[in-house]
Amino acid sequence: MNKQKIVNSVSHKSPEPHEVPDDPLACLPQTFASRGVRTPFTTKTLRYARVSIGKAGRKMIMLPGLSGGLGTYELPLDTLREVFDLSVHDRMLYDRLIELEDVRPQTVLEHSRDVGSTGVGGVELARTCIRRNWTEKASRELGQMAVLHQALRQLGGDAVKDMKREELMTTEGQIRARRALNRFASEHKVANDTIIDSLGEWSKMIAPVGLDLEGCQGQLRVLANGLKKFAQDIEEWSNSEQSDFRFMAGRIVSATRSTSNHALKRIEEVDSWNSELGKVLTDWETAKKAIGETIEYLWWLLDGWQELIDVWDKRSLTDRAKQRETVEEVASFAPVLPLSEIEKSEQQFWADVRVNQMLWAGELRKLGSGEIDADMMDRLERFRRQSA
Repeated sequence: MNKQKIVNSVSHKSPEPHEVPDDPLACLPQTFASRGVRTPFTTKTLRYARVSIGKAGRKMIMLPGLSGGLGTYELPLDTLREVFDLSVHDRMLYDRLIELEDVRPQTVLEHSRDVGSTGVGGVELARTCIRRNWTEKASRELGQMAVLHQALRQLGGDAVKDMKREELMTTEGQIRARRALNRFASEHKVANDTIIDSLGEWSKMIAPVGLDLEGCQGQLRVLANGLKKFAQDIEEWSNSEQSDFRFMAGRIVSATRSTSNHALKRIEEVDSWNSELGKVLTDWETAKKAIGETIEYLWWLLDGWQELIDVWDKRSLTDRAKQRETVEEVASFAPVLPLSEIEKSEQQFWADVRVNQMLWAGELRKLGSGEIDADMMDRLERFRRQSA
């Protein structure tokens, strides 16, 4: 069977497998939701899988470049166990995913961390999950304290201008803070408890981004900044490479920087709100909606990039051939931006990235195509027809 004949989709929506779409933009997902959420399975054939909500609300799993095919193969998530031999880790993660009512990056990350922390995916994965959970918890708690301190400095007047952040940990400091906020609430005719509650909720909502202060940076801010270093590393690596890998690396660098720029613009919005907490707290419902949408956008935008940074960080430092394989893997599976989130001037670039990815991913998957036998291909084809 010709494996390209079983391709069910090109990212978000399948043309017929034997057809090449007339519109090059057809290879791009329409929205973040149709791009799906990165799902960190450990089974080799499921690496870089994404889960989305399909027609009629059915969860679908999307597998790019499966067994050397072009595009992305889609099948119902609830058929996964029937088609693939899953690792213990993946069975546990599958059991959680199948029960989710809403598939979102932060929710899938939380469940994948919980599963990874148990050790069923190996000691290294467990240590990484535990370390990142601890680091993010520490920055979140410190960041929430820093937001309160920042609010006092902005709103509390001369009475708390000299107040140190550490004083908020003391009873006396908390009394001073409440008195200062009482004055602000009275001047703006807002209940003091409302101000305090809103400030607490605000600090929790922005925690994934945090503040641009040492120890207070949230995971999304860290990742957005990490993309800049990632792009620089790839660019420096490619300087001594042959033309084909230099071209591939160039696509990674451009895609990474574009994603980082989109993210940093939104993070600047969060920082601007943090510098005007008076407006935030006196028009809380408007600010709450805006910050919620921005944080949600950042989760979707940056979904899938941390794994690629991890792949690069684990590369061989001496074997050039293995480094090329790593670059090929990163180039093949770097997340593309959907049409709904890019300007018209960006469309051709991202379409070009996606078209090249389809070829690169197909070639990369061929290396492991022996893991997918004829019986599995028949099962995939049957599920494709059932879900059409």
